[in-house]
Amino acid sequence: MNQMVRALTIKRAERSHYDTERSRHVATQTVFSDITETLGTTFVPNLFATLERKPAYLEVAWEVFRDEVGLDALDTQTKHIIALAVTANRSGTYLIYSLPQAFRLSPLGPKRCETILSVIEMLDAFTRYLSDMAALHTGTTDLGYGLA
Repeated sequence: MNQMVRALTIKRAERSHYDTERSRHVATQTVFSDITETLGTTFVPNLFATLERKPAYLEVAWEVFRDEVGLDALDTQTKHIIALAVTANRSGTYLIYSLPQAFRLSPLGPKRCETILSVIEMLDAFTRYLSDMAALHTGTTDLGYGLA
């Protein structure tokens, strides 16, 4: 009898884990779809793709980015340039950091570039915070940047 209870408990835990993962996947794909539709791209820029495992944060990050940059008021070409700006090169550096002058001289202009850079910095700081908190909750000593 004890083994049967234990087996049922394990089965429920596995099902719960599966449901959680499925829910996370659906939430992520919904936001990714909104990103690609809004930017008019076939890919999700790295700034957002790296948040795949944190759908709630992904959704907030996308909303903040979209609102701060004013994406809804921009033409398709400018949205494509923005998608490239927040895509990383092979070394993991966002293109807007690698080629700042090119983006400032593009239809984005200096002001919108500064806005994008500010939002990237804010999102990166919050990501480091989340990593630090996750390390604290898992009991590891591998803290990211903030809490040494």
